[in-house]
Amino acid sequence: MADVAAGLRPREPLKPKQILRRWWTSPVSLCLRMGLRAGGWRTPLAGVLLLLGAGLPALEMVALGVLVSSLPATIHAGFSSAAGQKTIQALAFWGALMVLLQIIPRIRTAIVTAMGWRLDSALRQRTMAAVNRPWGIAHLEDPKVAALISQTGGIGVTGYTPGTALNQLINMRIGVTLSALISGALLIGYHWWAALLLVGSLYAFNGVRRGSYTRMAGAVVGQTPGVMRAEYFRNLALSPGSAKDVRLLGIGDWIIGRLRAEWQGGLAERQKAEGQAFPLTIAGSVVVTGVSGLIFGLLARDAATGAIGMGALVVYLRAASSLGALGQSGAADSIIAHGSAAVPAILELERRTAPPPGPALASLPPSAPARDIRFERVSFTYAGAATPVLKDLNLTIPTGQSMALVGLNGAGKTTLVKLLARLYDPTSGAILVDGIDLRDADPKDWQKRIAAIFQDFLKYGLPARDNIGFGGLAMAGDQAALERAAAKAGVLERIQGLPAGWDTPLSRHFTGGADLSGGEWQRIGLARALFAVEAGASVLILDEPTANLDVRAEAELYDRFLDMTKGLTTLLISHRFSTVRRADRICVLEDGAVLELGTHDELMAKGGRYAEMFTLQSQRFVDAGASA
Repeated sequence: MADVAAGLRPREPLKPKQILRRWWTSPVSLCLRMGLRAGGWRTPLAGVLLLLGAGLPALEMVALGVLVSSLPATIHAGFSSAAGQKTIQALAFWGALMVLLQIIPRIRTAIVTAMGWRLDSALRQRTMAAVNRPWGIAHLEDPKVAALISQTGGIGVTGYTPGTALNQLINMRIGVTLSALISGALLIGYHWWAALLLVGSLYAFNGVRRGSYTRMAGAVVGQTPGVMRAEYFRNLALSPGSAKDVRLLGIGDWIIGRLRAEWQGGLAERQKAEGQAFPLTIAGSVVVTGVSGLIFGLLARDAATGAIGMGALVVYLRAASSLGALGQSGAADSIIAHGSAAVPAILELERRTAPPPGPALASLPPSAPARDIRFERVSFTYAGAATPVLKDLNLTIPTGQSMALVGLNGAGKTTLVKLLARLYDPTSGAILVDGIDLRDADPKDWQKRIAAIFQDFLKYGLPARDNIGFGGLAMAGDQAALERAAAKAGVLERIQGLPAGWDTPLSRHFTGGADLSGGEWQRIGLARALFAVEAGASVLILDEPTANLDVRAEAELYDRFLDMTKGLTTLLISHRFSTVRRADRICVLEDGAVLELGTHDELMAKGGRYAEMFTLQSQRFVDAGASA
């Protein structure tokens, strides 16, 4: 009961310092401050133009009032009179102000737009740097990190960015507000209470509406998982990679239905927040309309009775109308609320991916690994999983030799090589290189010594020279080395035969691009790994590197491959035992631990699990040959 009673007590009003601190840490404040820093020299120029643009409308109103006041005398005495000269001067001054009012806002808008682009560019770079800062990939499998990444590219269904929020914040909220207040200050010359009453009602109305937009933005951010699911279904419907299955299975309408359901679910909270604000918004509109009508009525009465002249009437009417702009920033407030909401997500992403405090990691000796690589009682469990993939695994990988990893699916083969490449750290145990625990070594230094090609290696829609040169960026300009790697992988002639040779994009999505077959892409991946060896890598990891080659092509490749990699530490994963038998040593993994270890002949003589699997696979080829 005490808790309930405490919840019913009225909240204590915030102190000025608390209000200032809350605003300073708000998404809008963060967006504005980051945008001003990103703008560089454009920021002070935009500030000057902002002040000029805010003051000119009030000056134009006064000039128009003077012009209107001078017209009766000019009509009576003519343009050649002193009154006429005054009218001409007022007209010329008013005309010059109108020209400036057309030019200055356009220049300011262009500058602020450029500031917004620079802010978006800077934040995209910060997002990419934050995501790529960790040496491993475990954080990319964290749903919270995935949600933050989704939020950084635009929130919810709006897709507004911090750059668009900055544009609206400076040009609309600040620019329009300053201009309205300066122009509205002219109304004080009529009655100070009229100006105060109109400004107060408009600000109260804006406060209600701005709060509703903030709540709606917060509701959309809270629905990020639903938005991510909707984006998945959208990509599923539009991606060329899924097009065949979607059509053959006839699930296009089902995907559209799920997309609609996810969007509607994501919009539910936003619509709820919008509905809660609707009565207050209507009430505020009624109050503002009533106050404006009262002031306009008083001005009409005083002008009719001669209490104020026509020039003053024009000025006061324009001043009161300009204050109305304070209540017309609804679209801008919505954009600002949704666009700036991405900024806290970026800052939180940077916080989550910041390197932990601790001593600087040491670089490995240039010769490492000169001795064996040892896995000592290594266990590893993926985040969110209940069962470990590796369990107290002990394994020594001899330096300068080839070792094949075999076992059933799920035995831990790929996980083992990911740990060796330091894409993850062991849950327990240690991986030692020349006696040094990899956790005590600079991961980037170690990863430069790794040349790896996984079965699902990335196929860049970039020229062939980039696809292979990424194996060693430091020497990507060495054409002779690129050609040697391509020749060793058996893909040089194919590259040279492309429309633009090495500069042909390997995707038909780009003009002049070309598609490769699965086997050709496999050779491109092998060439990339071999180029990394040219660049200094000394440990070669091949995870099913020839899965898209036929048996004959695979045998020919490996006959040459093991000769090419003599002296390298090579770790090979393959389900084809014709490939495995060529390795210096073979390790059989089962249930996350080493079951058997030895040469092909030793394991066959032992008659254990390896001999069983080898015989079973060989028998299939014998049976297939007999049937043929």
